[in-house]
Amino acid sequence: MGARRFCNALLNIFESEYKEEFSREIAHELCGVLGAERVSLCLLEKSKGVYRVIAGNLLPVFSKVPVMLLPTDREGAVQIELETSTGTEKVYGIVLKRENNNLQEITGLLLFDKYSCAPEDLARLVEDLEYFLWVIPRYEHSKMYLEKYRSLWILTRIFEESRTVDELLKEFMFAVGEILEAEYTYFVREVAGGFEVKNLVLEREITLHTRFVPTEILDSNPLKYLKGSDKMVYKPTGLESLLGTNVKSAIFTKAEDGWFIFVNKRAKKHYVQVKSFDSLDFEIARDATRRYVLAKGRIEFDIKLKHEVEKLKQLQESYEELIETQREQIRKMNAVHYISQAMRTMYSVKNVYKTLLLGLTSGRLLGYNRALLLVYDEKRDVLVGRMWLGPEGENVEEEWRKANMRAMRYADVVQYLREEAMTLEIRNRLTETIENKIFPYKAHPILERCILRKKIFIANEKVLEAMGLGAADLASLLGTKDFAVIPLVGRDSTFGVVIVDNFYTKRSIKESDVEILKLISDSAGLAIETAINYEELRNKTLSLERQKSTIEFLREFSESVLQNMSSAIVVLDREGRITEWNKKAELYFGRTKEQVLGSELDTLSLESEDLKELCFQCMRIKEEITLSNYLITVGAKERYFDIKITPFWDSEKIMLRGVIITLDDVTERVNLEKERKKQEKLAVLGEMAARVAHELRNPVSVLGGFIKRLEKNQGDEEARKRYIKIISEEILRLENIVNEILDFSREPRSLEFRLFDINKLIKDVYLLLEEKIKEKSILFMFETDKEEMNVYGESARLKQVAINLLQNAIEATPAGGKILVETREGLDNIVVSVWNEGTPIPKDIAEKLFVPFFTTKVHGTGLGLAICKKIVEDEHGGKIYHESTEDGNRFVFELKKPSELQEVDLEK
Repeated sequence: MGARRFCNALLNIFESEYKEEFSREIAHELCGVLGAERVSLCLLEKSKGVYRVIAGNLLPVFSKVPVMLLPTDREGAVQIELETSTGTEKVYGIVLKRENNNLQEITGLLLFDKYSCAPEDLARLVEDLEYFLWVIPRYEHSKMYLEKYRSLWILTRIFEESRTVDELLKEFMFAVGEILEAEYTYFVREVAGGFEVKNLVLEREITLHTRFVPTEILDSNPLKYLKGSDKMVYKPTGLESLLGTNVKSAIFTKAEDGWFIFVNKRAKKHYVQVKSFDSLDFEIARDATRRYVLAKGRIEFDIKLKHEVEKLKQLQESYEELIETQREQIRKMNAVHYISQAMRTMYSVKNVYKTLLLGLTSGRLLGYNRALLLVYDEKRDVLVGRMWLGPEGENVEEEWRKANMRAMRYADVVQYLREEAMTLEIRNRLTETIENKIFPYKAHPILERCILRKKIFIANEKVLEAMGLGAADLASLLGTKDFAVIPLVGRDSTFGVVIVDNFYTKRSIKESDVEILKLISDSAGLAIETAINYEELRNKTLSLERQKSTIEFLREFSESVLQNMSSAIVVLDREGRITEWNKKAELYFGRTKEQVLGSELDTLSLESEDLKELCFQCMRIKEEITLSNYLITVGAKERYFDIKITPFWDSEKIMLRGVIITLDDVTERVNLEKERKKQEKLAVLGEMAARVAHELRNPVSVLGGFIKRLEKNQGDEEARKRYIKIISEEILRLENIVNEILDFSREPRSLEFRLFDINKLIKDVYLLLEEKIKEKSILFMFETDKEEMNVYGESARLKQVAINLLQNAIEATPAGGKILVETREGLDNIVVSVWNEGTPIPKDIAEKLFVPFFTTKVHGTGLGLAICKKIVEDEHGGKIYHESTEDGNRFVFELKKPSELQEVDLEK
């Protein structure tokens, strides 16, 4: 056999399905050259570390021969022992080598049982076999990968023609699996709780089968392959739980959202030197995956771009529609502006209503077919039909055309509305059907919403069906189920509703009209409110003019009354400045109103300064202050006035504006009172003279009698001494009577007031009268609030009061009785009381106790308590009085508490 034929025979082993004749043919050729009977040709499988028998009859074809069977460094035929089908035999073996880049590369092994050829023939055969076993596998390998690279154009077609990601994924997995000759192709993606595994299933057509693998059923091994970068693995462990198949070799390539896994190279019918994926397969898979990622991104981009283009088209359409809607809205907004402007110029509520209905139904403005007005009746709390405007004849289009032609004649829309509303007389068949008709709104599903909630209502067939019979009355009245109800809303109340529809054109009322109608609602409500306020203002203006005339009359009347009053009236503001001054005040004080207005009261006289202080006090306490017989020196004259200082409030009695001073000249009355007192004093003096004469007559008679006896008994020394003693006592008694009378009747004298301890004074008086107290075995008690209690007064005069009261108590107390003296400190006074045990004084006698010359004693002038009253009340500004108790009597006198300034004087 020639070299070409031998090479073709070897190629058949690599390229065609194995046939035994190929092996026999090669064995026959080799045995012929070697002179052997049996021979085997082996190819080195470097990845497995064995020789693979590819032809011959010494060993079974495709059996393995260990590399270590024959040392690689031995040259020529080497005899070795080998296990064959007949047992252990001694055979010859030659390691076939080929120099490549100055390196010896083992290509195979030649085994034969014997040889008889010449050495040069053996050497030539070995050289040829070394060459064939080196070049043929490389040729086949290159040929195979050339075919694979040529097949990659299929991917380009798939990438260009695929329109969806799922289509791309399916076609890509199938194409790359075919190129790599993979037994299985998977796409694995991590999802919540596990992994989504997709694999190709070949049924009637190629489909993608998807299944979910929970994480909990996986061990840790498969997860490690799905991390990091692309990889190629041999005999991986643990992937069966994820993929469901036995994996001998696999290529992992990472896409954006998952991993492509190409599993197990397919078995071939012809001999293949490498039965698992190699580095070239890995590069092809990795490169293809990268191209897939780009293609997927392009498809997603195309899909997104397509969606965006669709969106842009939709947006363009919607924008065009929106622009048209905006134009219509602008036209309607202008219409609202014109209607609002026209309504604001109306001062009659009725004309406002007509302007509103015209604006709603005019084709030049909002263009609704009809507008129905229901006005709120506050008294009956219902809606009442008032106006209904719209075409009503048989030729509706002609009526509209004429109305629009009439409106178009006006360049000024507002002027058109004003003139049309002023001349429009709404007495038509539509108005007659609803005029004065009552529409209860409470519990009505539409009208109640508009009146109470002040919301616009857009009705259509679907909405009305949902409401049921509650809204059927309006639909029946209007003859259509498409209408809008607009509340006329003011600031605080709702004046009614307007119902608009498109009965003739059947054009539906859109939700976009709500904002326009809301503007009309607010504007109409304000215009109605303005018109109502204008009418009220006009009526109030007329009323105010009448009131002004009345007030002017009352002001003149009040001024006349004020100026003609018999009392002087002076009004002060809160700062004490004069704001009113009547004619009587001018007469009393000799100054005109113009001279004193704005000045202060204390500029009138010295006494006015005290009067001014009283005015401020009146403003503080907000109560009337009354002064009687108040002396004011005006010029050189002294005049007495009764004065009332009254708080001056505003009309609502909320704010104090000042005070009103009323002055009545009582000088004549005071003078008459003085004269009367003078006459009374003379009468009292006459009575006192009679009482004095009576009181003096007894001691004088006694003196006269004993003087005569003394003259008769001059020689009797003992009688004379006794008579002289009696005369002396009577003279002393006469002196006491005269002193009491003088003390009571003398004019008040200047007193020397000072601070002193009233408790000490009481103790001093007790010492003076201690003998008398002990003579009657009286139990004397003294109680006080504090050890030292100061009063401001003349101690000698108050001591006289204490002596008199205590002496009276001793005289009135029975032997062995009790006397209690107390000094107490009140809020603004010091109270001294003297109580004695005894018979309570009857009320009729108690009323006269402080009357001069009244007495219940056998001896005495009856001036003791009168003098006490004069000292306490007239001289010290205090108070003295009597109280009866169940078992005695109490005499009390009160003195003012000393001021802080007087206390400071005491400390000094």
